[in-house]
Amino acid sequence: MTLKKLIQAEIDRIPEQELDNLYQWIKEFTDKINSVKNGIFPSQNIPPETLETAEKHLSYPYHDLDYLAGTWTKEDETEFLLNTQQFNQIDQELWQ
Repeated sequence: MTLKKLIQAEIDRIPEQELDNLYQWIKEFTDKINSVKNGIFPSQNIPPETLETAEKHLSYPYHDLDYLAGTWTKEDETEFLLNTQQFNQIDQELWQ
């Protein structure tokens, strides 16, 4: 079982009325991580374990879209290539 599935299983066990508290906790945690990542430390003291956890996870690769890998059909590919074809054209006037 992947880490993401383990986390989802634990979230599924949390009573509905507690999910707002979980969201607030996650939001505060990610704000602290982003503060550390951007070199901006909040005025409050950050526990050392939070900094260690943030440092550990900042270098962890994201796998948010892994479940989509290999799911495109030929039609999806054709549609994407047609819709992005204009990005392959260089506007010479912009480079003068």
